[in-house]
Amino acid sequence: MRQETIADSVPSLTKVFEFNVMKKDVLIYFAGKIIPAGVNLLIIILAVRFLGKAEYGKYSLVFYAAMLISTLTFGWIQQSIIRFLSAYPGEQVLVINRFYFLTLMSTVSAGTIGLLLCLFYFGLQWFDTAVIVIYIFMYNLFLFHLTLNQTKQKSLHYAMLEGTYNLLFLFLFLLLTWVFNQHLFIVLFIAMLAGLLLTEFLRITILPEGRVGLDPTRIYFNAGFSKQAFTFGFPITIWLFLSYLLNISDRFIIKEFTSYENVGTYSAAKDFIIKIATFTTVPILLAYYPMIVEKWNTDRKMEALQLIRKGLNYCFLIALVVMILFLVFQNLLYTRILHLQLMRQILVSSSLIGSAFLWQISMLLHKPLELLLKPRLMLIALIAALTVNAVANIIFVPMWGYPASAVISLVSVITYIIVIFAFLFRFRNQGLLK
Repeated sequence: MRQETIADSVPSLTKVFEFNVMKKDVLIYFAGKIIPAGVNLLIIILAVRFLGKAEYGKYSLVFYAAMLISTLTFGWIQQSIIRFLSAYPGEQVLVINRFYFLTLMSTVSAGTIGLLLCLFYFGLQWFDTAVIVIYIFMYNLFLFHLTLNQTKQKSLHYAMLEGTYNLLFLFLFLLLTWVFNQHLFIVLFIAMLAGLLLTEFLRITILPEGRVGLDPTRIYFNAGFSKQAFTFGFPITIWLFLSYLLNISDRFIIKEFTSYENVGTYSAAKDFIIKIATFTTVPILLAYYPMIVEKWNTDRKMEALQLIRKGLNYCFLIALVVMILFLVFQNLLYTRILHLQLMRQILVSSSLIGSAFLWQISMLLHKPLELLLKPRLMLIALIAALTVNAVANIIFVPMWGYPASAVISLVSVITYIIVIFAFLFRFRNQGLLK
């Protein structure tokens, strides 16, 4: 038998090294998301208990409308920063200033859309409207700086900014509700806006390096650059916008046919479950994405596909464990922690847990289509799922209320996965995924 040489052992040593790096990245991402995830879960619990289900329902609808606006107006800029900033190593100051100009312009349009929605759809007072519009403006600027730190690989600054904002948000919310005894949905937006303003102040004063690259004399419009950024980023933004809409559109339909209290009950349960699913699986996704892309780009497609399968196995395992634990302790979570009474509790819980984890898993399932540069096929799958979701909710919510929305949410995600599988099966038969 031939003795193993050092050269023979190099591939196995490389795999061991890559596996150790992967585990380290998973732990880092997990640690970095503890504060935001913990704050988000606490906010859901405290908001329902202090403000009530109806006020939380109002907050949920207005907040997700604001997030849709932010995604539509800033998403394409965010994707373009990630894609193009490193492509101009000698001109980063100029490029950052151009992106900042685009951010300011898009944020003005975001504020305008928010103003119209608050006044004419939600029927809010001028003070509430002003708070929300300014919040949207500041949130887009906050995302701009987070994206810069992410693209420049300043993970510590990214974590500090995100963690600081979340802790300030939680503190200010508790201050407004406990000390000043305010119990309207707008206190959440006031706390978020104040948290963003304070975080921006701390970024400028304590982290002055965060200002590097912003030169007011060089902020101007460049038609060619703007067209390039928009052409690249907007198709991705459409997918992000529609995927976000898939997860929240049911709340608006519930509001039209029932009440804010039902919206609050359903939103609290769904938000709580989505936060858990995201927190437990996103470290896997964040750790595996770069390695998958790197192997694909270096013509190691089989290794990339193997990593996708391995990531899927981890996500399915996590989903199974969390689902069992949640269903065992659901009465404690709903009655003691969230103070909720759910109709058809087991049906609603199992459907929402299934849809939440399957959606996270689908982020890895559709990865081969991303690698094959087929985003339009992902968009087709998403439109099919969104159509099923909207039509079914309009038909069944008037008859069965929000439990129907929970089941439809699961069916919609399954629809997305089925269409994605159909495309992947076709490409596999063509030999593109072998």
